[in-house]
Amino acid sequence: MMFSKIYGLVAESLTFYVNNGLKNSLNDKNSPILIQIIKYGVCGVLTTLIHLILVYILGSTINPAIGEHISKDLKESRTIINNVFAFMISNTIAFKLNVNFVFNRGRHSKTKEVILFFTVSGISFFSGLLSIPLVFNLIDSNKGIEHFANGAFIISSALVNFVCRKYIIFAKQ
Repeated sequence: MMFSKIYGLVAESLTFYVNNGLKNSLNDKNSPILIQIIKYGVCGVLTTLIHLILVYILGSTINPAIGEHISKDLKESRTIINNVFAFMISNTIAFKLNVNFVFNRGRHSKTKEVILFFTVSGISFFSGLLSIPLVFNLIDSNKGIEHFANGAFIISSALVNFVCRKYIIFAKQ
């Protein structure tokens, strides 16, 4: 039963793609859900890369948080600070990408939409921030711990975003 539903979603998406082509499939916000999820995933990967680049640039230069020469406690607080700064920029980019390629606007006013988007992202973001101290508490070594913490941050932050954005922020009435 479940495989037939998955097959139906794949068939619907492939038919849509064949009938509309790549460009129209990417630009059509009413594309089948599987295409929307793929577009959301691509936007998420781009945003995550931007976030990581910012975190690692900050962690290597302005607010050092990378390397064994930095104490574990200092590395933890700086990793959190770097992720907060990167979040503000990457989440703004995520909003623009989602609005332009994935979700339909119109359920809420533009102002409310932005507030809801950042609120949902903020909730996810703070759950990600909570994972950083957890990683630092669970791992005794100082070697490479910042990389595990950044990975845990990304995974825990991403889990709730699609559903909330799809059904709370951008869903049609």
